[in-house]
Amino acid sequence: MLNQPVEMDVVFGVLQRLERHQYSGERKPVGGYGAGVAIITDSGDVLLEKVGRVNGSPAEYLSRVCRIKQASIFVGHVRLPSPEFMDTAHFRETAQPYVACCFSKPVIVSAHNGYVANYKAIRGGLGSGHFFESEGKATLIDSEVIPHLFEELLAVEKNHSLALERLSSAIEGSNTISLLQVNGQLLLLHIIHKGKTRGLHVWKNDKGEVVYCSRREPLNQCFSRILNEGGFTEHVAIPWGLEGSYKETFVFNL
Repeated sequence: MLNQPVEMDVVFGVLQRLERHQYSGERKPVGGYGAGVAIITDSGDVLLEKVGRVNGSPAEYLSRVCRIKQASIFVGHVRLPSPEFMDTAHFRETAQPYVACCFSKPVIVSAHNGYVANYKAIRGGLGSGHFFESEGKATLIDSEVIPHLFEELLAVEKNHSLALERLSSAIEGSNTISLLQVNGQLLLLHIIHKGKTRGLHVWKNDKGEVVYCSRREPLNQCFSRILNEGGFTEHVAIPWGLEGSYKETFVFNL
């Protein structure tokens, strides 16, 4: 979440490095089975580009088809499916980010690492009127219940802090979640970390800007100039495989 736009080539460079990144002791790299990016325009519209598993790098493929060349507010994701979802990897609809806009406002953009152990129960408890992108093409992916549940909780609570607390309590398993709540010119970025995940690192500065990524190394390789010149400092560091609990909301205006 930046005040000035950056070249999307830089963003895709992070995603390409992230999908290959693997610490000693990890079974597989972070991604390689799909990639996506959601871009928020100055008018508050959400532009979504995603791709499933392809020959080669999904993030590199995405960089060639993405129509947007610069952006200041964006959410990127690279996919490594849970074993039960591995055969869905080639579908675009199973890649993240996911967007939920089943009520009039707000739009919810989500990115998730981990596994929602009770996703079927959550899906069964949601009201009518929700459309699930993955369910329509392949099978419901656990990650996609998150923005829809948050959407319902916001409608009930009328308060993002209470809704976020209930969401965090409802989601079972070890998970890192980012939710971008887009309501006209007002944006709220919610980040949750529970348990042991692939990691979470958050940087911020005194200008109200925020950058986050599951891994420090891929981001530093491509974003070092932006972080240094912008006066960013690391605000949160939860390494891969270590227990960590974190929940915070950042507020922005377009």
